[in-house]
Amino acid sequence: MISETTVYGSAAAVSAIATVAFLVWIRRVPARKRPYCYPVVGVVGLSAVLTALVALDGFYIAGTGQTLPGVIDDFVAYTVLWVAAAAIAGESRRMLALLAVIPMVQVVAFNVAAVVGGLVGLVGLALLVVGQVLIAYLFLGPIWERTDSLPDGQRLLHWKSRNLLLFLIGMLVVFALLSVGQIFDTFVTAVLSEYMGLLIRVGFAGFLLANVDAIDPAAIELFGSSADRPAAEPTGSGAD
Repeated sequence: MISETTVYGSAAAVSAIATVAFLVWIRRVPARKRPYCYPVVGVVGLSAVLTALVALDGFYIAGTGQTLPGVIDDFVAYTVLWVAAAAIAGESRRMLALLAVIPMVQVVAFNVAAVVGGLVGLVGLALLVVGQVLIAYLFLGPIWERTDSLPDGQRLLHWKSRNLLLFLIGMLVVFALLSVGQIFDTFVTAVLSEYMGLLIRVGFAGFLLANVDAIDPAAIELFGSSADRPAAEPTGSGAD
């Protein structure tokens, strides 16, 4: 039977190969658009290193199936990916900061729930779900409403990247809830966790690199303020 070490080692190898491929790909991206690519490729590279550490030593958190490198990996990855999706929409620093904090809280809450259990665990799982609902609200509501002034291609890219993350990370949240309920054994949990992690990290980075031409740096700044963007033109005038 395939061991968990093999699963983690294989995932680390795939992430490492993907990182090298992405770095080669970035060389073909115009320099002014590369800042949008480096963070998400960095997520893949960090995942390769941290997953390799799990394969080599485990670093399991006592009494759980969670690993310290895995927690750090999730902590960084989901923060960067959500912020990247919002940055494409030219969101304000305040909104980017909020979207960085929410997934951090989710990761901490889930891991506390997995370790502690009981009432504290239920509160942690509730925070995980509430955080995902809040992220969905922000992206489907306020953030989307403020993308009217973006070029059509960039607005479409934001729409696609937002929907991709909402779907994939939403599936991950469902899987996380099931895993806490011990629906799967440790091997199946490891396989599904690494597969979904690769799908989210590598998939999003590849998607962004393939569509980076749609980003117009003249229209927004990566960490600029949406207040600096021109307001959307009104659809009609009440008086001349």
